[in-house]
Amino acid sequence: MKAGFDTRIVSYENIHSIAPTDWNKLLKAINPQPNEIILDGMCGYGAVGKGILEKEKSVYLFLSDESEVQIERAMKNLPKISKSNFSIDSFPKSKFKENFFDKVVIKMGLHEVPKKEQLNVVKEAKRILKPKGKFIIWDIMLNSQTQSLFQDVIRKKDKLSGFETLTRERYFFREEEFLETMKKAKFSKIKEFHTINYRFSSEKRLESEFHNDLTKLDSLNKFIRERFPEELKKPLRFEDKEKDIQFNIIKKIFVMTK
Repeated sequence: MKAGFDTRIVSYENIHSIAPTDWNKLLKAINPQPNEIILDGMCGYGAVGKGILEKEKSVYLFLSDESEVQIERAMKNLPKISKSNFSIDSFPKSKFKENFFDKVVIKMGLHEVPKKEQLNVVKEAKRILKPKGKFIIWDIMLNSQTQSLFQDVIRKKDKLSGFETLTRERYFFREEEFLETMKKAKFSKIKEFHTINYRFSSEKRLESEFHNDLTKLDSLNKFIRERFPEELKKPLRFEDKEKDIQFNIIKKIFVMTK
């Protein structure tokens, strides 16, 4: 997966149209307290960590990502954090001690891991959490109708972008699969905290991932038109604006307790 994120340099706030209300819900779910030790796992450029520090400056913040490129971006984004608090780490096998963190946060990271590795990621989060520690997840939550559709659309987008590793390894799970994974990891509590209506936009990928290549955007839009089931257009609020195709997908924030 590292190879994919060494080349995928994007602003998730832009391509995912993150609303301030949803961002505030994430920070409320994390609820950082003075002197807590918190990990921004699969941190990318450190947006979550930055939000945590803006909420509570006395937090001991650590950030990890398996991509050196993304860690360098996070360091630039958080220049006041000691470099020793940044870790180039493959999350299923992190270097952190057992029972170390008060909270571990993974935003839009679990689906980046192959299906067979997702339980290992979750078990690792539990291992490094203190007793009664919190594991906060923000991710796409699909169902039996939307899973294969969304998976196919994103695979097509990644293939057009040249993200071969992402095309091969990403697995967008159903919500029921996610909940089963949390149960297998034996968290004591699993709480659904917030629902987010994510508006997918093909055109938002033009600059960030297609590098303004309109032929790639046209190819993606053609694929979506042909792939999108007629019966899902109304419930997912499908809109075809020629250069931009939009539809709704659900994301959720969950809080698990060790």
